[in-house]
Amino acid sequence: MPISETVLVIMGLLAVAIIAAGLCRNLPIPFTVLLVLIGIVLGSVADVWQPLAPLQTFRLSPEIVFFIFLPALIFESGFNLNARLLLRDLVPVLMLAIPALLISTFLIGSGLSLFIGLAPVTALLFGALISATDPVAVVALFRELGAPQRLTVLVEGESLLNDATAIVLFTILLGISVEGGTHDWTLFGSAVLDFLRIFLGGALVGAVLGLVVSELLYRLKSGLSAILTMSLVLAYGSFILAEHVWHVSGVMAAVSAALALGIYGVARLHQEATDSLGETWEFLALIANSLLFLLVGLAIHPAELASRLGVILVVVALVMAARAAILYSLVPLTTRFFSLPRISRGEQHIMWWGGLKGGLAIAIVLSIPEDFPGRPLLLDLTLGVVLFTLLINAPTIRPLMHRLGLDRMTREDRAELKQGMLEARHQVEQSIDEMHDSGVISKAGVHRFRKDLATVLETNSTTAAESEAARDVYLFALRVEQVELARLYGLDLITQYSYIDLRNLLQRDRDQRRRQDPGAVTGPAQGRSLFLRLETALLRRLRERNWASGFLSRYQNLRLSQRLERTIAGILMADTVLRALRAHPEFPADACAPIMATYADRLQRRQQGLETIRREFPEFYRRYESRLFSRVALSSALQNTGQAHHHGTVGAKAYTRISERIHEALESLPPISVPLPQPTPEELIQMVPLFAGLSVNALGALAQHARQVTFLMGDEIIGEGEKGDALYILIRGEVGVFHHTPQDGETRLGCLTEGAFFGETALLGDSLRTATVRAETPATLLRLIRKDVLYLAKQHPEVKQRLVEASKGRQKNPEQEPR
Repeated sequence: MPISETVLVIMGLLAVAIIAAGLCRNLPIPFTVLLVLIGIVLGSVADVWQPLAPLQTFRLSPEIVFFIFLPALIFESGFNLNARLLLRDLVPVLMLAIPALLISTFLIGSGLSLFIGLAPVTALLFGALISATDPVAVVALFRELGAPQRLTVLVEGESLLNDATAIVLFTILLGISVEGGTHDWTLFGSAVLDFLRIFLGGALVGAVLGLVVSELLYRLKSGLSAILTMSLVLAYGSFILAEHVWHVSGVMAAVSAALALGIYGVARLHQEATDSLGETWEFLALIANSLLFLLVGLAIHPAELASRLGVILVVVALVMAARAAILYSLVPLTTRFFSLPRISRGEQHIMWWGGLKGGLAIAIVLSIPEDFPGRPLLLDLTLGVVLFTLLINAPTIRPLMHRLGLDRMTREDRAELKQGMLEARHQVEQSIDEMHDSGVISKAGVHRFRKDLATVLETNSTTAAESEAARDVYLFALRVEQVELARLYGLDLITQYSYIDLRNLLQRDRDQRRRQDPGAVTGPAQGRSLFLRLETALLRRLRERNWASGFLSRYQNLRLSQRLERTIAGILMADTVLRALRAHPEFPADACAPIMATYADRLQRRQQGLETIRREFPEFYRRYESRLFSRVALSSALQNTGQAHHHGTVGAKAYTRISERIHEALESLPPISVPLPQPTPEELIQMVPLFAGLSVNALGALAQHARQVTFLMGDEIIGEGEKGDALYILIRGEVGVFHHTPQDGETRLGCLTEGAFFGETALLGDSLRTATVRAETPATLLRLIRKDVLYLAKQHPEVKQRLVEASKGRQKNPEQEPR
């Protein structure tokens, strides 16, 4: 077909899809099902009407599905998938995507071999290609229906991952079948290894490419056009490179690349770029979905399928029975075994009935070689099952959801609706007041508009219990914090690391409040973030490694900078929440008062923390303050200038010169995490009473081998029961000494101040710590390891003598200080 006719057919199909969507908006069937029906009608008419004859050659092929439609649709689905909820339910999703699909393949293959008489390998081949739920069909339908969020994540996650499993399994079985059906345990083991390599390799390739593209977009400070272009390159590049270069799963590569961009890359983009990226991929998905489902309809010939109706119905029954056997057994066992939130019976019903098949299954069956025995039968069976799920299952999902009550608003949904109405009403009243103050609206008009809009935005929730009102207020406060956090990140006041960590904490807190009893709203959710847990593990690993002292010194400078920016952000967020709560008098006073007290306490504690850092590190804070707020002011000026240029109030020449000057100023600012001012080791050694009076040579030798380390408030310096071979001398700050017993738990033994030392018994051969030492203020210490001290003792006996005397004095009162 000439390229001009091809383009004309594509444009015509898109026009038909969009016009049909507008004319049939109120039909009780999903849009994707409507497209399939239109495709069937167009294909039938094309056989008898010459103007539509080009449609006869415009058919679905594996190459079109795999390399044009699938990368875009898989990437868009993965990009919009809630990664946090997916991780929460990752175990059941993986169980459905891998073990469940393998079991389903076996059940369907065994049934076909038994009832229809297909060869075992051929029957398993069909079981593999038909067992996967088509991600394109499922995702499109569930979004159109507005399914519950967790149910959507479960079904979308399964559909995105199990098609990769199906493709890999199909390829392996097809290879076995083409080779004559001979197989043994060696071949089976090789197939398992190939499956793991292809599945996990695809995920790794996509994740790496997604992270690389995200980092490039951030480092190059890319504009919107570059961001949109690189996302398209990432979608198709990850899929094709994985399939053709590294021979791993392109589907898994596209999914993991989209998740990596959504988690790591989007967090560093401005909100406008994020919105544009989402809208662009929704547009691309609309085009791909419209063309794909029309082509699915064109590929179906009802007359041919009618001749095999009995066999198709048997196969449909086998497919539905196999999915039911797996869902109603494997899902409850998985949630119970891994102690996951229960998946209700109604949700299981929808997951079973919503296992749609679509273009992916057709593309897989079309990839079977033309001379393969039984290929026409497999093609008709696939088309029959696809047609059944799209014409029977899909249109009845909405009534089934209604019947099961899954479309009813939950308590959390009603709370969000109420809060959304209140916020909208507040904005409306504010706008009316502004127009009245400007003389645009009369006083009578204000009264009339308020009365009319009050009816539109009526919340109908005046009878809410006090506990529910308290939870609603707290959820509102969390939303205010999230908005303020995004604003602060847009101003460059906080780094990406801090932004992602604080955003995840707020989202986790919000999820916990939504799930728990309303009366339990008492304060922030407990637990530390993943970043802080990783940070603590890293410090525990490296804190007593002498070779890591330089790295730890730089890392502690970075941590101090991050603690400062998190503290400043926390102050601004808490203050914003308090002001927002005062501006909403519609909240019940009894519900609002404890929440305001909580945020006032947070504000006070964070202000005290900021004052502590300012007092302990005055020079560092002064430099940090100057650099941080210079960057914030310049970034804000750049954003305002860009908006003014966008709206036409600043010309192109002026905008170019202003932006160049601001960028030069930003680049000239040194890093915020400047090193802490550090005295020399010689100066620190002379401050330690333990070494007072030593010879100049001994002091110089000690200074040469000592390493300075810094810990922030709350850091654990040594842990009870851990191995250690270093002596610590406290130069600045205070540390607490703690001892743990099974009966009393952790008990505070005392406090050490400047000049104190601990850990000397590790130098004398006892390597187990007898207590835990934790920084109670930012602390600077000197560390001497056993190997260096033994060397110094040989060269300077007075050093060893001083340590032995100190240890003997410590043993007379062992409960006061750690060893």
